[in-house]
Amino acid sequence: MKIAFKILFFLLISWQTFSQDTYFLEGKLGKSIIYMEITEYSNNYIEGNYFYQKSLKDIRLNGKYKEASYTLYFGNDYGEDFFEEKFELIKSGSNFKGKWKNKAGKSINIVLNKIDFNQFKKSNSYEFDDNLSLIKLFYFNFIQDSITTYKNQEIIWFKETHCEASFFRLGKTFSEEIKNNINPILASKHNEMILNQLSCSSPFSYNTGRGIEYTISLSYLTENLLGFQLFYSYFCGGAHPDFGGEGNLIDLHTGKKYTLDEIIAFDASVTTYSEKNFSQFASYRNTFFAPKLFEIINQKENFKMPKEDDDNYCTYNDIEIWEFPQWNFTEKGIEFTPVFARVARSCETPFLVEFEKIKVYKNPKFPYDF
Repeated sequence: MKIAFKILFFLLISWQTFSQDTYFLEGKLGKSIIYMEITEYSNNYIEGNYFYQKSLKDIRLNGKYKEASYTLYFGNDYGEDFFEEKFELIKSGSNFKGKWKNKAGKSINIVLNKIDFNQFKKSNSYEFDDNLSLIKLFYFNFIQDSITTYKNQEIIWFKETHCEASFFRLGKTFSEEIKNNINPILASKHNEMILNQLSCSSPFSYNTGRGIEYTISLSYLTENLLGFQLFYSYFCGGAHPDFGGEGNLIDLHTGKKYTLDEIIAFDASVTTYSEKNFSQFASYRNTFFAPKLFEIINQKENFKMPKEDDDNYCTYNDIEIWEFPQWNFTEKGIEFTPVFARVARSCETPFLVEFEKIKVYKNPKFPYDF
């Protein structure tokens, strides 16, 4: 199943609330160019987001509107007594004008006009989720960070100057054909990571550009395949920090990214995830995948059920935690990490299954041996 790392922000909106109109705006705050998004909801609630052209880091807003009058706050839930920043705006068509204020009492006149997105050229194939991402991509600035090697092959690391999210490309020891196939895919993944980092904020805390800690580990490389793991831990506001991982296996000749079910098939009913066939996919994972994977791992680990008075939440005998594990394709085999509820996230540890134990289950459509 394709896992795309996305940061979700949840706001307390009544069940009657639904989105009405969204405005994409640009203007100047003092001498600085800013870009803003304002979304109306049916109960006169509004939420917004803006960023400076120089920093690209989201500053999230929320507030209220009545007729043509809009008030948005950063630092409080549209409260009058305390805020870090405040926009008092009047709407005229698709444009807005008014004042920006801060808690120290500073006030700046501001005019915001509808954005002409035609001025921002889409320079890569990354599929962004919102219009303002197109603007951020336009201003990305990549610089080379370092050069390393993996299995005697050159790996070049790049960083983007607006935040912390370093990622790699294939270097000069790879053929031009392979670099032309794979480096655009790696660049697209890097764009995704950067956009996540730049949006890692809440209406109550400023984005530092370091809210997500990325760890990238190259784990497999042959003349045909590139494997790497992306691990991330993040706190972007809300009740708790969190973490997760994503396994990647890419065909160096075609650029195809293999899903786990395209690599391993525990039954002929195996299918890859899609919204249309989710029921079939979930049935396979529940009926065949999870029980067989647990059986293979348990042969080595011999898991024991915790006693009733044991505070250990790591119940690895629960088949459900093996239905949708994280995975990482390594030189020795595939690492599987079961997924627990938040209260037991500390139990998430990888278990290596050597290739010898699973090569009999290789998906017949997977074109390479392991």
